[in-house]
Amino acid sequence: MKLQINGLLTAWPLLFAVGLLTLVAARSALADDTKYTVAAVQSELRFYASEEDFAAHMAEGMAAAMKFKPDLVVFPEDVGLPLVALGDQDALAGVKSLHDAIAALVHKHMAEIGPICTKYGVSPQRALFLFKADQVKQVYTDTFSHIAHENKTPTLAGSVPMRFQYAPSDVYNVSCEFSNKGRMHIVAEKVHPIDIELADGLDLSPAKPEDSRPFNAGNARVGCLVCADAWDPAMAKRLVDDGAEILVQVSANPSLWTKEEQARWHEGLWTRVQELGVYGVTCMGIGNLVGLPFEGITQIQAPKAWTDSGDGVLAEAPSATAEAVVVAVLDLSRIRH
Repeated sequence: MKLQINGLLTAWPLLFAVGLLTLVAARSALADDTKYTVAAVQSELRFYASEEDFAAHMAEGMAAAMKFKPDLVVFPEDVGLPLVALGDQDALAGVKSLHDAIAALVHKHMAEIGPICTKYGVSPQRALFLFKADQVKQVYTDTFSHIAHENKTPTLAGSVPMRFQYAPSDVYNVSCEFSNKGRMHIVAEKVHPIDIELADGLDLSPAKPEDSRPFNAGNARVGCLVCADAWDPAMAKRLVDDGAEILVQVSANPSLWTKEEQARWHEGLWTRVQELGVYGVTCMGIGNLVGLPFEGITQIQAPKAWTDSGDGVLAEAPSATAEAVVVAVLDLSRIRH
């Protein structure tokens, strides 16, 4: 049985009431110590007018996921990236590309960014992220700490640009887990930046593979891969060798969801899941940031032999362009035998 428990964020009650019966039936068939429910929030990436606007959007997705009493909630990559423009909506008026958006923000804050460029010898766009880093981290941390603690549920909060004291001139694409008590743990840093994250784009820093580590979320051990890192077999194997039973890929695909693109994504986490014999979750950010489309299908995956349909997919979003929550119950006894 392939679970199709998902729906638009604007229409939860009807769609979720139908899916809940299936979910309850699936859960009852599993022993208490091996059942594990994952909810992946396919969330829109967008700029925010205020901290409260961001917090409300994340809380809306969390509330939709919590209807299924999940053991883990996952948000997509770059969920915190738009916070770099917080308070700067005026600078983005009329902007039609991500490159122009960054240029507009740099221009507005040149007085603060110029000295950072000189001090660290970095590009203006890197300096922009360094300048905004503390504010971005504070809003991201406050928001997810609150919703994880309020709902008493471990939450893998997608990713956010972040700087560290030990590398003051670097900005990494960082994924954090928030415990059911709201405590933040850095669990992954992106090792393989894609084109828009390189020097000619956002100019983010590549991390090292050892900067990603499995973590315990309830009664499961989870490993996180930030988007393109799922195409690195060695990174995935390292996490599984260290005990990961579920591999989560937080992603934001800055491309149209064509047949060619779908085939390319099939070579990522889905293939790692087949190779390593664990469960997988690909959580996608969708939307349009100043003309740049983000499209993709959130999936919960398993080895093909564990799925009735034989396609290695337990559940998936119905659309590559709309917000949804995708839920599946995982039987961890298949891994722990």
